[in-house]
Amino acid sequence: MQDDEDVPYGENFHDAAAALAWADAASRKRPWRSAIFEQFASILLRSSVAAPRVLELGSGPGFLAEYVLGRCSSAVEYTLLDFSEAMLVQSRRRLSHHAERARYVHADFKSDSWPGAVGGNFDFVFSLQAVHELRHKRHAPRLYEQVRSVLSSPAEFVVCDHLPDGASTPRHRVLYMETPENLAALAIAGFRDPVVVWSEHQMAMYRAHC
Repeated sequence: MQDDEDVPYGENFHDAAAALAWADAASRKRPWRSAIFEQFASILLRSSVAAPRVLELGSGPGFLAEYVLGRCSSAVEYTLLDFSEAMLVQSRRRLSHHAERARYVHADFKSDSWPGAVGGNFDFVFSLQAVHELRHKRHAPRLYEQVRSVLSSPAEFVVCDHLPDGASTPRHRVLYMETPENLAALAIAGFRDPVVVWSEHQMAMYRAHC
């Protein structure tokens, strides 16, 4: 594989069985994910925005949304965007008790059209273990520019994804950004003061303002 080539998908998340298998394995493989969920929730809990509007990119089966809506004020409005209808089906079931607070958008954040599908004026955009689904890190600055276009001002972007490690394969080095690369991509997109707010288990969370 060449360094400038997109990495092919390894799983078919459009398939209901594959999407369910991923969801079933997620917590077993990474039992510490609840600590990441709490990082996201804490940012909202400390926010001065009375009724925050949140967009999650690559929301998958709705685990982060379920945690955040369970921890935070009933005033939170949460939009889940995913390219897999099979994942959104799981989310609707998981969040059935938050039906009045959750909205679902079937769209691919690799496309140019997703910002129009979600609207705008979000107070927060969240993303967890999803940016690498761009399938090449060179696409990150463009995605971050699109994120900025749907945020109000002031607003925040909070993104968490895997880090490559010393034993990473060439495939992982193309998919995952080192911390300086992610901070640079956020700055290129016009975000202010991008910082690392959490880093463990070969993952890092970044927070930036606009």
